Amino acid sequence: MIKFFRKIRQKLLSDNKFSKYLVYAIGEIVLVVIGILIALQINNWNEANKNREKEALLLTEMKSNLNEDRKDLEYNIHNNQLRIEYNEVIKTVIEEKIPYSDTLKPYFGNIFGNFQLSENTSTWENLKSVGLDLISNDSLRYSISNLYSNKYEYLENLEKGLDDRYQWEYFYPQILKHINIEEFWVSGVPRNYENWIQDEEFYEVIKLNLTWRYYMQNQYELNHRLVLSLEKQIDRHLKSLNK
Repeated sequence: MIKFFRKIRQKLLSDNKFSKYLVYAIGEIVLVVIGILIALQINNWNEANKNREKEALLLTEMKSNLNEDRKDLEYNIHNNQLRIEYNEVIKTVIEEKIPYSDTLKPYFGNIFGNFQLSENTSTWENLKSVGLDLISNDSLRYSISNLYSNKYEYLENLEKGLDDRYQWEYFYPQILKHINIEEFWVSGVPRNYENWIQDEEFYEVIKLNLTWRYYMQNQYELNHRLVLSLEKQIDRHLKSLNK
């Protein structure tokens, strides 16, 4: 096509038909510009396809991470709920001055302990390194950032900075003072039942422990809902990418 215009240009110049030559010269320039624009568009389209493939791969990996996190949270929810129930029983025993029996052994053995989420953040770290803009859906991008940057970090600070500290610095010393743990999370027996049941400090510590357990339960359940919701968002977005 360009060769054709060049031949016409040579003929028009030889015939001194400058105005017509100018029209064809402009047409030649327009043709070149259109070719460049088409080439750029094809390049942009190829780049966009590569980004979408990378996005789909990353989100598939993140969904796998979230699936493991969800299982971990479900474990924490179940066992933290049991810890609440055991603490409530012992609290009731103290309040109502219930006489000792061996049926209380499992409750004494299960009042101590907390839990921690081992979140899988490898894909999140990878996403941060390549740039959050890789996620083409604004709502999904916000949900991912909110879970990993806000909710997970807050939960980790609670678990390691406050709950864990309370368990070992305040609650565990009371356990050592009053209870013989025959086997952790299986069985325990008060060293002196009559002294233990009258101990106000132990009663206050177990009440505060229950406050922590209920609060942590709320946090685990909240994060579980967020993980489930994010998994569904990722599923929907992956389907849209595959269309």
